[in-house]
Amino acid sequence: MKTGTAVLATMLLAGAAWAQAPGGPGDAPEVNSEQWEKRSVMMLTLTLSDALGLDDAGTLKLRSQLTRFEGRRAPLRRQLLEQTQILRRAAKGDTTAFGQVDGAIEKVLALKAQLDQTDRDLFAELSAGLPPQKKAQLALVMARAHQKLREMAHAKGGR
Repeated sequence: MKTGTAVLATMLLAGAAWAQAPGGPGDAPEVNSEQWEKRSVMMLTLTLSDALGLDDAGTLKLRSQLTRFEGRRAPLRRQLLEQTQILRRAAKGDTTAFGQVDGAIEKVLALKAQLDQTDRDLFAELSAGLPPQKKAQLALVMARAHQKLREMAHAKGGR
């Protein structure tokens, strides 16, 4: 059974729940960050599953893969947020953060490179064995989905 209608309904329900949820990835770091991660995995799973026309078993496998990669991405994002906060404090004139600026910049660049590599690894794993058309669809959907998640994070007052 194709998951098109079920995916669409679930996405609408997830979107409504997301809109009602308090805070974003930058609020109450432990609770909301964990909720944010679960929601982002769910949204990405449903979006990719629909775009690739996966059945239920394929969708479950995809969710497992995405959850595993999210486990790698989450600590990197947390560290990135910490370093970004140092830079924001320094940019606002906090003299206690001035001495940390150069180190924070280096860490931000290194963390972004690690996140990019994780995304490349995820794409390589998901696209293995796909025909060129599906591989292209996967690349486009992943790029749009990540951009959409960033926009939602910013709209919710996150990063």
